[in-house]
Amino acid sequence: MALSPTLPVIEWGQGEAIVFLHYFGGAAASWRWVAEQLQTTHRCIAVDLPGFGTAPALDHPSIQAYGAAVARTLAALNVQNYTLVGHSMGGKIALQIAADSEGNGLQQVILIAPSPPTQEPMPAEEKQRMLENHPSRDNAATTLDSATRKSLTAEQRSLAIATHVAPDDRTWRWWLLEGMNHAIADQMHRVTVPVTVLASHDDPVIPHDTVITDVIGRVPGAQQVSVQGLGHLMPLEDPDFVAGQIWQVLSNL
Repeated sequence: MALSPTLPVIEWGQGEAIVFLHYFGGAAASWRWVAEQLQTTHRCIAVDLPGFGTAPALDHPSIQAYGAAVARTLAALNVQNYTLVGHSMGGKIALQIAADSEGNGLQQVILIAPSPPTQEPMPAEEKQRMLENHPSRDNAATTLDSATRKSLTAEQRSLAIATHVAPDDRTWRWWLLEGMNHAIADQMHRVTVPVTVLASHDDPVIPHDTVITDVIGRVPGAQQVSVQGLGHLMPLEDPDFVAGQIWQVLSNL
């Protein structure tokens, strides 16, 4: 079976690497406002995951195949030692990479409002809305408004809507029907690097209690950082806060 090509990335800065994996409906560009604050001291690498942004879709998507595609991309970029930051869907993929990471230079993982290694909860009517109305800018705006608790700037909102309508349709349906329900919890004992989890009490997409039970409770030694007043799209809603939390974790490594 032919392997997928390396994935498109956006890079900022130089130094030890931070690798960013975006949320479902996002893209590498979603990390711009966070990465710009960390680029003075680090090489920030944001990845377009398969089927999102400008990345081609996988013929046979799976959580493990996504992790392998990211690993191949980092090897091609000669990334030696790095911190992995995963948001929402990117969080589940980050945990898969961490479970498979022995000897590949991964130093630690930071998860932001992560999709859990168990099944991600989503009301049936919400899933149906997202399946039936893609791609649609109006539907994207509805999703964005329901997922956030803090207003985005006009530029952030425009980007978020554009990345939401861009994904490959097969990939979109795969995540909603299969990927988010694929449990990798039985692999979490293989995660040996430090894991920090940033979660909001006001996240309307992945409840804080779910993060506590299904992420903190499943990943050995995971450390919890909780916040209030932010929704699910924290890297867009408050990039200053998210960048500050990443910097604090990096400083304690």
